Amino acid sequence: AIWQGFASQIRENPPADLHAVAAWILSSSNRISREEVILLKLILQSKIYLVWKEINARIFTSVSTSSSGIHLALDRHLRDRLLSFPASPPAGPSLLSLYFASYRPP
Repeated sequence: AIWQGFASQIRENPPADLHAVAAWILSSSNRISREEVILLKLILQSKIYLVWKEINARIFTSVSTSSSGIHLALDRHLRDRLLSFPASPPAGPSLLSLYFASYRPP
């Protein structure tokens, strides 16, 4: 649900299955911009990392985070990651500006 909330704002009908997501991103490369493909890959990578982190927290500390907490953590993680990229050439938008243009918080 978290992946679909973020990815659906870049391209319609994102799949929920991990293998289908990878194929969906690859098939998107000829329909959407290079920057949007990069953003989708970053969203997927960040989501996988946060789910892994949440599983470890539940196993080793018996502490869990709500879905909205993970959603906010994903947003923060993406913003931090996108801020670390160098500025793009003046011809196109930066990844961070593309993220802000496409993402609408709930």
